[in-house]
Amino acid sequence: MATLETSVHHNWPALNIELVPVTTLIPYIRNPRQHSEQQVAQLAASMKEFGWVNPVLRDEDQTILAGHGRIMAAQKLGWPDAPVMTAVGWSEAKKRAYVIADNKLALNATWDVGLLNAEIEALSDDDFDLNLIGFSDQDLERLADDLMSERFNEAQNQSGDDEHKEDPVPRSTSNPDQVALTIPMTVDQRQLIFDAIQHAKRELGLDQSAEALWAICRLYLEQRQ
Repeated sequence: MATLETSVHHNWPALNIELVPVTTLIPYIRNPRQHSEQQVAQLAASMKEFGWVNPVLRDEDQTILAGHGRIMAAQKLGWPDAPVMTAVGWSEAKKRAYVIADNKLALNATWDVGLLNAEIEALSDDDFDLNLIGFSDQDLERLADDLMSERFNEAQNQSGDDEHKEDPVPRSTSNPDQVALTIPMTVDQRQLIFDAIQHAKRELGLDQSAEALWAICRLYLEQRQ
């Protein structure tokens, strides 16, 4: 089998990586992707933990085509050099297209919510700093909501249209002090519940959906007394 060096792909940028001073690299002036201070700080924290694992892509005029955020993070860390690969012989149109594609194609991917939650829980059990993977508290909150939505969908698919089916027994989660209650319901019922949870979280200043649902139920029971 042909090696990369002798194959028709010998001009791939990734086959030739060199270390160059950060100050020699020029940001692409028409880069539509913006990097906030918070995101740059997250990148810097991640790079400090894992090192530089993704080289910057430049053109032959030292203009950055991919890696603006990593360069900004390196400057924040005070790192003088960056691993760089060079796009040789690319047309201006091809370079413009890649600046967009490098960002957009990654955004087109989706998460397997169940696997993502399991991996984050495992990292949390190992006391790993979750800030280093780029997930904020708000992201984790949305993940909990997405996981709840997915479980509701699974329960509804399993139960069909039978709304009178007996509620299943609560299932244990990885936390011994918690259980996951799966209740078959219609799409309209689920949407109403989610809307109520989000409203309660905003109104009561709560972070977790479970706390919001518990507060809603408690308020209802207090009004019934």
